[in-house]
Amino acid sequence: MKTTSTAQAAARTEKGTTGRRRRPVVAVPTAVLGLLLLLLPAATGCVGVQGDDSQGKKKRPNVLMVMTDDQWLESMRALSKTRKLLGDEGVTFDRFHPSSPLCCTSRSTYLSGQFAHNNGVRHNSVPQGGYDKLNEKKTLPVWMQKAGYATSHIGKYPNGYGKKDPKHVPPGWDEWRGSVDPTTYRMWGYQLNENGKLHTYGKSDEEDPKLYQTDVYRDKGVDFIKRKAEGDKPFFLSLAFLAPHGELLKDKDGKPGKKGKPRNKGKAGKKAGSDDHPKSGRASRPAVGPAPRPVVGPAPRPAPRHKGKFANEELPENPAYNESDMRDKPRFLQKRPNLDSQTTEEITESYRGRMESLLAVDEAVEKLMNTLKSTGQLDNTYVVFTSDNGFFFGEHRVPTGKFLPHGASGQVPLVVRGPGIEAGQHSKELTSNVDLAATISDIGGADPDLALDGRSLLPYGRDPRKSSDRPVLQEIAEGARRTPVAAPGHGRPRAGGPPNDDVSAGRAAGAGDLDMDGPASPALEPRGKKKRKPPRGQEYSAAYEAIRAGHYLYIRYSAGGRELYDLESDPHELTSRHNDPGYKKVRTFLDQRLDKLQGCVGEECREEIPQVPDPE
Repeated sequence: MKTTSTAQAAARTEKGTTGRRRRPVVAVPTAVLGLLLLLLPAATGCVGVQGDDSQGKKKRPNVLMVMTDDQWLESMRALSKTRKLLGDEGVTFDRFHPSSPLCCTSRSTYLSGQFAHNNGVRHNSVPQGGYDKLNEKKTLPVWMQKAGYATSHIGKYPNGYGKKDPKHVPPGWDEWRGSVDPTTYRMWGYQLNENGKLHTYGKSDEEDPKLYQTDVYRDKGVDFIKRKAEGDKPFFLSLAFLAPHGELLKDKDGKPGKKGKPRNKGKAGKKAGSDDHPKSGRASRPAVGPAPRPVVGPAPRPAPRHKGKFANEELPENPAYNESDMRDKPRFLQKRPNLDSQTTEEITESYRGRMESLLAVDEAVEKLMNTLKSTGQLDNTYVVFTSDNGFFFGEHRVPTGKFLPHGASGQVPLVVRGPGIEAGQHSKELTSNVDLAATISDIGGADPDLALDGRSLLPYGRDPRKSSDRPVLQEIAEGARRTPVAAPGHGRPRAGGPPNDDVSAGRAAGAGDLDMDGPASPALEPRGKKKRKPPRGQEYSAAYEAIRAGHYLYIRYSAGGRELYDLESDPHELTSRHNDPGYKKVRTFLDQRLDKLQGCVGEECREEIPQVPDPE
């Protein structure tokens, strides 16, 4: 893709926004021009036009990108201010899916506009991923900066940022306030690299209300908007909150590990004390013998003002919770134990705390929107709100984590408000986080210097009735490489297949680690024993590639497992149709289309496909 000048990019943006080409500039003699300037105030009755710069051109739209961490779709009900200010005034994309439902991979896709198999970031940490795998010189902030935007990032960046060099400032950011790992995962006691200088905010064991992480990020964002509102440049502000992701604190012995504080169990304590799922009334099968009990990742600490706001909240009714019949699932899911009463109680407490942590995010959105309004920037700003991935709360017996493409972790919120977007609309188009970089580049008239796998969502935001037949690819670990995934043998990898380091990621997930946060990763804990690491050499891998097309989700695992869901008749993914003779044509069709997405680059990834055949 050729790079054009900033002026050309700006002209193209103006054309896309107004629907008209700018007329060519006509030379005017100096004397005539001077006379016209003298007469202009009298003729118009004003001195200037508000919102225009000194050259008479309308300032290009600003972009405010707000990203949460591990926020599942259902949790949007807690963000009443966000829904009112963004959803009611913009467009909600009802079918938005992260291409890789894992923090680092998802954020790297957002920044690069490429799938994991192209940008090389296929996991949270080395050797498959981590921040250092991302080519930071070919990312969205670099493109926006070259297009003439004042750029700023505040908060979390792809996992591993700052571990090698805490003072490193990634290219493309005029103002940098990135959280340094591993302190990123502390609501107090976190460290920010602020334009090359390190600052620590509070202590991890002292809950100072003035230094709560979400509020500090919010105020830094407000300050940036106020300072840039009067400038000549449009701005691009990327604001990444940790909530509702769990914290990574130190145990009493000083070793890293997640920990939570006792919470008021409220009414749900009684429900969690039985073996029935709250609300559903369906009995869980009792655990038999020494079956390991899963560990639930605790919630982050909410802002002190929000403690107890969801103390009596029950888990939402979901038929997939503690799914009773798992015979249609791949073996690594079949092996997961039933969720007993203690686990249900822990899941409920984690759910409540994570919901409470989102209340500060909701208030932050309100303050940011009020700042845009008070500075006169609201009508000329696109606001994007989304999350990197979702989260499991007992669906399909997965008590905690992400990684898998199922709806719990593989579908997240996306709300967009801005010029030309009609208020209160919903788009049913299949969309993905691989589209975010293309969308923001389109807004800013930026020119990416690599082939983007995604596409701009502006046409679908401006006309929510618009639709296409482009499928959505989801992948993890081995990912959708040129060679389709298949059951790996022992020893050396097959020719053209994924390297051994890829397989290790899937093995860890198959062993129960679906959180993938290093030392904080929940593993299976035998009853009466200390937590142990997942066994090495786990045979059943959870690494996969998946395709969403029409109302279907089809998953292929590297260990050979398959899942096929008809989401129109089975939105909770209770019955996989991969072995159903009536869905043979559907599976064959999706198999072939998934093969074509193997190793796709750029336009290949965006191609529309024929309609999925109906089951027989």
